[in-house]
Formats: sequence, C-alpha cells, structure tokens
Amino acid sequence: MFSGPIVFNFISRLPVALLLFVVFSASLVGCDDASDNLVRPQVVGLITNNPNGLRNVEGFRVELMRLAIEQGREIEYRYSEQPTPPSGLDDALQSFVNEPVDLIFTAGTPTGVAAYRATRDSEVPVVFGVIADPVAAGVMSDLSEPGGNLTGVMLAQSQARRLSIFAELVPGARRVLVPFNPSDAAPSSAVEQITAYAEQLGLELLLAEVRSNDDVSRLIAEFPDVDAVFLVPDSTVNRRLGDLLESTEQRKIPVSGPSTAQVEAGALMTYGFIHREAGAQAARIAYRILRGADPAKTPVETAESYLQLNIAAAERIGLEVSDDLLQRADVIVRTDKRSKR
Repeated sequence: MFSGPIVFNFISRLPVALLLFVVFSASLVGCDDASDNLVRPQVVGLITNNPNGLRNVEGFRVELMRLAIEQGREIEYRYSEQPTPPSGLDDALQSFVNEPVDLIFTAGTPTGVAAYRATRDSEVPVVFGVIADPVAAGVMSDLSEPGGNLTGVMLAQSQARRLSIFAELVPGARRVLVPFNPSDAAPSSAVEQITAYAEQLGLELLLAEVRSNDDVSRLIAEFPDVDAVFLVPDSTVNRRLGDLLESTEQRKIPVSGPSTAQVEAGALMTYGFIHREAGAQAARIAYRILRGADPAKTPVETAESYLQLNIAAAERIGLEVSDDLLQRADVIVRTDKRSKR
C-alpha cells in the first residue's frame, strides 16, 4: 500500500526587499502564470517501484532543489520513503492526479508505464528517470517529440556492448544465464538487444523466465549449470539480488549487472548507468517543464553509461582482471557490500 505522502519544503531565502518587490509585482499584474510560479509552491510527486529507484529519486530531489533555490522558487515533494509495490502503483499515481500535483517523477519502467496509464486523461506532466525503452514500453512513438505528457531519461541501448565486455572479462564463459520477466518491457528490450549478438561472441544464452518472486526462488534453488550470469534491468529479479549473488558466489560464477548499484552490491561488472546521475538528469528536464516547457515537445534524453569493475568480487571467485580492462574502467570497486559482511 502507498504509505501516504511526506511533504518536504525547500524555500530559498530571498532578501526581504526582493521578496516584497516580487509580492507587490504579482499583485499589480493579477497573479499571471510567471508571478504565480514565483510565489506559489510547486508540488512534485515522486514514486518508484524498486529499491534502486530510491537512488534515482534522491538524485532528482537534490538536483531539483538546487535549481529551485538558485532561482528563488519553492518546491514541495509528495513521496513515500519506500518503493511502492506493483499492486499499489495505480492508486498512488491516481492520488497524485487527484491532488493534483504540478509534475510526477517516476523511476523504473513499470512505474513509468503505470504513470502513463494514470495521467493520459489529465494534464499532469510526467518526467521519468528512467524508462529503459519508452517506445518498446508503449508510452510514446517518437523520442525526439514525445507528443504527450511524458518525457525524461531512457537507458542507452548498450546491453550488447556490456555483454561484449563481459565476455572479454570472462573469456572462458560459454553458457550464460539471463533471468528476466517477459511481462516487463525493460528486461524484454534488453534480451532482444543481446540475443542475436550472443552468437557472434560464441555464447549460449539460457533465458530463464521469472515472472514472480516465487519463480526467482525456484531458479535459485534449482540453479542451472552455467558459466556466468547476465542480469538485465528487471525489478522482479533485482529485489532478490542479494540471494542471487550469494548463490553465484558459492559457485564461483561471475555476474554482470545493468547498473552500478549491482556492482556496489557485489556483482563483477557493469557497463551501465548511475542511478543518482540519471535522477539528476531528469530533474533538469523537470525544471524546464515546471518553468513552462511543453513535455510533448521535450526530447527524451539518454543516460550515460560507465564501465565499472568490482575487484573484490573478482578476487572472491578467483578471476584475474587484465590491465587493459582496468585502464578502461571508469570506476573500480575494491571493497563492496559483500566483502564487508
């Protein structure tokens, strides 16, 4: 259940003389839109369906607060401190529409798709940060001119590139497990990106469909004979990341995750996005929309990808990382959450 909004007010401290001038000017012009935006708090609803999405939310909050303070504006946030379960997304988003808020920020493809359903008959703009593939998710048909009330930040189409680097990092791997929820557009898009390319790399992909938490439990209990695990953006799988990493570590199996969050948790590598940066990038889009930009004409941006290697994870499974890959890495993790247990 959606646990109810928490309100955060961020008010920049204007000099008294300037504040009086703003209020006086607003009264003279009849509180037009520009003046109203200066004196009325703008309300933003924040929502995600997965734990890692909380990092996106934090990046968004901090960056939007910075922008608002610089311009003497006030922002109020409505959000739950915990991820909203899939069963509660529609009700939570509908509460934002009913309030109404001035803008909704979503993190995660299922949340963004739910926001599209909840707001398409309203005028509430939605900024996502991220949806893996907005076109594949069915929320728009044109990334350069979305045409509706949604825009934001998408993932780079870099899954094949990540698979290639993973194969280079683990040259002996041939059979690769890819657990994914086929009902979710994000993992489905990722699987589509890597399927044809895997054959060129000499890899056999074992595509394991996991539609629920119980399916993930069965996969862990009956772990297949594989050389490596390639995780795609998937909230169903990500909720069980700790259990998956414990199982693979026992078997000395390397794991690649779709973002830096999995690497920090103990996966071997990623070529993917940083959650807080994607949230901050979305905040800059949101700020333009709060200032009057039309989301229908605001192009979708792409999150930057980074090569991140986890040396602690490599040591735990007895894998040596080449100097070439270490030199190419943007981030090297030497102590992760699993090494601190």
